[in-house]
Amino acid sequence: MTWIKKHRTVLALCAIAALLALIPVFNIWRGIGAQWQGVIPGYGDEGLYYNQIHEIAEGNFWYGNQYLMEHSDGPPSVIFAGHWLAAIPLWIGFPFVPAMYFNNVLWSIIFVLLGYWLLRELSLPKILSAAGSLFSYLTCYGLVLRPSSRQEVYPFFLLFFIALIRFLKKPEEWSSIIFLGLAAGATFYVFSYLWQTVVITLGLLALYALYLRAWPLLRSTLLASALGGVLGLPPLLYMFYLSKTYPYFLESIARFGLVNTHLPMAEVVYSGGWIGILLALVAFVYWRVPALREDNRFLFIGTFAVLTGLGLWIMQGSNLITGKLLETGEHMRPFIGPWLPLAGMPLAWAFWHRRGAVRGLDRAVVLIGMAALLFTSLIFVQRYFYSYIDIRGLTDSWREAQSYAAPLRWIDFQQQEPVVIWNQNESFNIYIPMLSRDYVLYSPGAMFTLVSNQEIQERYLVTNYFNNPSVADLKAHLAEYVGRQDAYHHAKTIERGIKICRIIFSFDKAHGCGVPPTSIGLMGEAFFSGLEKKFTDDIRPGIKEYLQKYHVSYIITDTAMSPTWMPQTLGARKVWGDGRYEIYRL
Repeated sequence: MTWIKKHRTVLALCAIAALLALIPVFNIWRGIGAQWQGVIPGYGDEGLYYNQIHEIAEGNFWYGNQYLMEHSDGPPSVIFAGHWLAAIPLWIGFPFVPAMYFNNVLWSIIFVLLGYWLLRELSLPKILSAAGSLFSYLTCYGLVLRPSSRQEVYPFFLLFFIALIRFLKKPEEWSSIIFLGLAAGATFYVFSYLWQTVVITLGLLALYALYLRAWPLLRSTLLASALGGVLGLPPLLYMFYLSKTYPYFLESIARFGLVNTHLPMAEVVYSGGWIGILLALVAFVYWRVPALREDNRFLFIGTFAVLTGLGLWIMQGSNLITGKLLETGEHMRPFIGPWLPLAGMPLAWAFWHRRGAVRGLDRAVVLIGMAALLFTSLIFVQRYFYSYIDIRGLTDSWREAQSYAAPLRWIDFQQQEPVVIWNQNESFNIYIPMLSRDYVLYSPGAMFTLVSNQEIQERYLVTNYFNNPSVADLKAHLAEYVGRQDAYHHAKTIERGIKICRIIFSFDKAHGCGVPPTSIGLMGEAFFSGLEKKFTDDIRPGIKEYLQKYHVSYIITDTAMSPTWMPQTLGARKVWGDGRYEIYRL
């Protein structure tokens, strides 16, 4: 009882986090009820990651392609250690669905514990540390429940911050150097945007030490950075190896959204701008309030906020220097949300302690600044938490997804080995690798694997055999087979340049900045007519050969959505039906 009383704040924090993490389970009851057939409801694109985790659990440790059987033994385009961490409960023996919800609880508790530890390192009281950690958790709640891509990434994000704080306290101690080096090196294995942020942050720390002429601090920073670099070298060598040995590596990365541009995304202002406001507030107080320049608490917290905030912000706009934009703005925003309360609350605490020294207009500026940061954090909470409370717009799709279970269970019962399934429903295809051991003829998710553009487009055309795709159809569904670079970002990048040009030359109406292009226009008419010609001249007359080429064994038709599908014309025979879906065997 004494131990419980001593740690009641932490225990209460863990209990609250666990209950919050179980909201998706509660939503199954209130949104699906008795119709639930074991299909995990989706809130976003987390199905992509469930599929990779399921692939690992099925014995494919190298999870290179969870959609296409012919490439299932290939390597992943990037190392995400989070997939293997998420699969641990499955290796232990948990069924898939309980394992994923167990992960939600486990990693939510780990998040709030690390957040609590971080704030305690910054000298906040226990209650405030618990409240701040929980608030930080809510700003990225839906992302903590998003397996692998963020769920297992955030703990390494927080651990690096904790290691940095402890290092700043005692930079000459070997334990601090080693801890920081280990925390930095670990980030290379979980998320490429995170390790790049860590490298920038350590670079800023080195420049800070150089500016102060703090040679012991500089020496320790370089040692920790060297240790982290050595530990993080294998993932970098892996990517270098892929880029030199896999001919479709660059095509695959382009489909993720890579664009060669030095123009940062507007997200650098929309979400990154709040980093600027917090840093401006620190600078304002340092400039205007002499008493706080001598306050060790404020100086330490301010140093931490500036180093970490600038690290995030510079990374968000890093393509300004590198010329390589890979949805960097959007991928950095989920780090900014939890950072704001983790940096803002300690600053508020420091201001409160010296509130007598902040008077008049200066106090008003501080109060307005802190209120703005609180409001921004609440926007992050609304964005990433509210959709798990208000599920009215999701329940229909959740109930629809439950119908996918029956046909897939039947096929798995009939087959001892994985087979390839032809089905046109994109939502259904996303679930096939998750609900069964089988693969698909095509799914847009396959675009994010190491496959050539030519094969992606060919599979798309084969999948749409019964739909007779025309040029108009191909234009309307461009994003389903060309990737994010061509579907969105190439045109948007040119449009940003035109908008900036118009702002710069707003005084000169005669200056021509151009007309924003469309993705379809950039692809060109020849691209679409070429695909249509390939379909009519090659795929349509040779459909049986293509089905053999891609080892298709079963066709699933949807009598409600695809009434024109007639697999029997290809020699397939009906083997199962439930009134909604029909299964045909080739």
